[in-house]
Order: sequence, then C-alpha cells, then structure tokens
Amino acid sequence: MEAAKIKMYLRIENNNRFVRGKGKTKEWVEQYLKLHYKLEHAPVNGDYIFYVPYTTIESLKDEVYDIIQEISNEADYRNGFIEFDAACEELELYW
Repeated sequence: MEAAKIKMYLRIENNNRFVRGKGKTKEWVEQYLKLHYKLEHAPVNGDYIFYVPYTTIESLKDEVYDIIQEISNEADYRNGFIEFDAACEELELYW
C-alpha cells in the first residue's frame, strides 16, 4: 500500500461574528490529521501536509473527499465553515 502526499490549504471561519468555535475546529483538525494521516506540517497560515494510504487512485480520491467532508462537518458543528484547496502533485490530483 502506498501513501500519497497531500498538500492542503485550509481556511476555517465562523459563520458570523457572534459565534465562536474556529480555534476548537482548528485544534480538532490537527489532532484528526495527526492521528489518522501522519500530519507533517501545520503552520499558522493554514498549509497542511499529510499522507493518505491508498491502493487505487479512486480509493485515494474517495478518502480525500471523506477527509474534507469530516472537516467540513466539524466546522459546521461548531458554527463555522471551511474553504480549502488540496493537491497531490505527484499524481496530478486536485480537490
């Protein structure tokens, strides 16, 4: 089984100025990626690098979509939203 290096720019924001949860969402995302996907780099500017194991290109695409959906659900749960760009440059895949 191989692992694809995924570079993801992630921006987390609150739905409006009267709610809070952006910080907790960011903490959750970093813990989630560390635990499941060997998070390598999580600087302040939102650029994450992590590794996703895969057997086929389709399974990799599905897994990255699932990761993005999990992060989006967590932000929504905490009254926020995300904007992201993700890429696996070696395989020329973009989300």
